Amino acid sequence: MVELDSLLVDDLRGTIPNPHGTKNFIYMDYPRMDATFPRISVTQVSGSFSEIGIGESMGPGQKGRKASLDYDIDVWVKVTDTETMGTIQYTGTALRDKYSELIMDEMGVLRRSLKNTYEDILDIEVTGVNSNLLDEDNMLHRKTVTIKVSFIWEG
Repeated sequence: MVELDSLLVDDLRGTIPNPHGTKNFIYMDYPRMDATFPRISVTQVSGSFSEIGIGESMGPGQKGRKASLDYDIDVWVKVTDTETMGTIQYTGTALRDKYSELIMDEMGVLRRSLKNTYEDILDIEVTGVNSNLLDEDNMLHRKTVTIKVSFIWEG
């Protein structure tokens, strides 16, 4: 099975515009408060197993259980962060929302790509979007995009 954490981070690094040039801004953990922002974090938050239900099909010759992993993809933006994408300038919550929109769009593209590349992956879906309250101590806006990756577990 493919390392989903690395795959998600690498895919987002390759598609989301990088405000820092060549320095990465997408990581598999939450940022330190002294880090450079904007920043995107990808964190596995839960997982589950289930038996294949009546009427569900795993595909010819496949055996195992259905598993899923939930990931939070957090967009962290300082109140004063500004970025121009195309001809539009985004600042603060508008920048946070733009990055979140790009992430959700990319999950649709990644969904098709992964299902075609890895036969064990059943689906990738955005299951939630949550705007967090302003972190007044650090002047950070945060938005969380939650995704679920479902796949066949043969372990």
